[in-house]
Amino acid sequence: MNENWHQQLRNKHRDDLIAAGKELFLKYGLLQVKIKDVCTKAELSRVTFYKHFQSMDELLLTIQMQLIEHLTDEVSRASTKDLNGREQLTVMLNAWVVFAQDHPDYIRFIQLFDINYEMYDFSPELREEYDQFNQNGKENHFLMDALCKGVVDGSIKNPSPPLDLAQFIFTTMMGMLQRMVTIRGAHDNSLDMRMTEQFVKMLLHFVCSEEIPE
Repeated sequence: MNENWHQQLRNKHRDDLIAAGKELFLKYGLLQVKIKDVCTKAELSRVTFYKHFQSMDELLLTIQMQLIEHLTDEVSRASTKDLNGREQLTVMLNAWVVFAQDHPDYIRFIQLFDINYEMYDFSPELREEYDQFNQNGKENHFLMDALCKGVVDGSIKNPSPPLDLAQFIFTTMMGMLQRMVTIRGAHDNSLDMRMTEQFVKMLLHFVCSEEIPE
């Protein structure tokens, strides 16, 4: 019982540091936030910080990977096995839009990280960890089941390899959603659902069509 309580407390402290870091990074940028800022926001000591993270770089990387995993898990759970490939993909893309509507800060953080990644002074070990994370994501892409099923059942006719399509969809969807949440942040309103609906239809038409533009 006592050990379980201590583990729960450690988990809470880690979650509090991650939440504080995410909020501060989004507010001030990735390069301006210091360990003391995160500790103050989380109401925890530097000693507690170093029990969970060796550096701010590690915290930053942890947040990025956690948010991507949260996004991909939520989108994956929206699909059901009784649908054909195209229907599964449609459900997942619509769930992706809803996720961005509900969690615009997640989308903004991922964008901010991607923009600043190359100029950030990560150690070789952390870069290798993130590269491996991305490689695993590509090799076990969360869209692959729907795309491969669609190729087999004939609902997806695009001649491109499914993995290429999966990576194209991810890049395209994130680019559109990042732009949409940036506009939302500037004007404090909801995503333009009419525009996102039209975008999803266009993306589905390209991905599922056997006609590839020259």
